[in-house]
Parts: sequence; structure tokens; C-alpha cells
Amino acid sequence: MEKTPDSLQTIVFDFDGTLADSAQCGVIATTEAFKSHGLPVPKDKDITDLMGIPIETSFKTLGADILNDQQFNELLSSFREIYKSNSESSIVLFPGIYEMLDTIKKDKKNVAIVSSKKTEVLKKNCKQLKIDHFIDVFIGSDLVQLHKPAPEGLHLALKLINNSDLAKAIYIGDATVDIMMGTSAGVKTCAVLWGAHSEEELLNSNPTYIAPDVFTLENILKLTN
Repeated sequence: MEKTPDSLQTIVFDFDGTLADSAQCGVIATTEAFKSHGLPVPKDKDITDLMGIPIETSFKTLGADILNDQQFNELLSSFREIYKSNSESSIVLFPGIYEMLDTIKKDKKNVAIVSSKKTEVLKKNCKQLKIDHFIDVFIGSDLVQLHKPAPEGLHLALKLINNSDLAKAIYIGDATVDIMMGTSAGVKTCAVLWGAHSEEELLNSNPTYIAPDVFTLENILKLTN
């Protein structure tokens, strides 16, 4: 692991499993959607292992590849409706995240989110959690052609935030695809251990830093109070 960075100016986060605990909502929506379309219901672990990539890709891995295009689109619509109806009650910030984001903005850092969910849904979730005012740029899967682990979403975020110095940027996520994306984009990466993937899985993706908790992440980011 490298020493902590001296002059970070742009901090980019994943959303699900990094800022917000949405695993329960994702599992419920996937389970009910698959069940309602007569598909074998995936195990919870299989669902959470694939969190971090768009459902257009993960659902095919989970067994929905047997559907024709119309049926598959109906499955996606079912998932989104169920997810929406459950999101307000089952998506919460991880402890310490709100305070950390507040400190980041007081330190005058740029903040962006690059997520595998649609931009509109991402913004709605952030507003619901009362963190939208901390975020300068929102990038969802609908704004890119190549999804994680491709670096397109992160490159777009850095462009919109006017950060041309990759050495002053970091991407933070809970899944291996997050770390792979950050590495491909040429920025530092930090893997957090409170989300979807295990420490062993994340270490195999060679992150610049590992954060087992928010306090450690704050130290990595060198935040002041």
C-alpha cells in the first residue's frame, strides 16, 4: 500500500455498498422480479457478488439470459419498480458517511459519484439520503457506453469536474470492478471493506489503499475537522 496522498482535490465514490447500504433493497427487488417472471431465484450471495455492475449485465449472469429481449426488458422494469417501492425504507447511509462528506466539502474538495445505476435513480437516492448537496457530479450507467470496469464513467466525471491531474484524484468503491475501473482510469483507488466484496477479493484487484472503516478512509483522504 502507498503512503497517504498529499494533495487530493477530487474524490469520486461508488454509491451502492460504499456510501449507502442498499444490499437488502437490491436482493429483495431481484428475488421478487425473478420470481414474478418464472425464473429460478438466485441465491442472495450471488446477487450481492454482482452488485456494482449494471443489471442489464448481472441479470444475464444470474440466469435471465434464457429470456427473449421483450421478456428481459419486462424483467428489468419489474426490478426497477420493486426497487423504487422499497428504496425509501431500506436504503440507508453507512455510519459516518454523512459526516465524512460534510468534512470533504468543508475542505473544498470536488466530489463525484460514478454508479452502475441510472443517473436519475442515483440523484433521487442521494436526495432521499440528504447528501445530494455534497455531490458536484453524478454519473450513472445511462451516461456511458462502456460500464465498469471500463474507465469511461470515471473519465467523464473527471472531465465534468475539470480535474485534469490524475495524481490528485481517487476512486473509492466496495467491489473489484470499482478498483479495476480506477486503475484503468489512472487514478489512485481505495477499497472499502463494508460492502459487497471480501478483503481477499478486493486485495486481488490491487487497490492503492484499503479502508476497513470510515475512520481509516478519512485518514487516507487526510480530512481535517
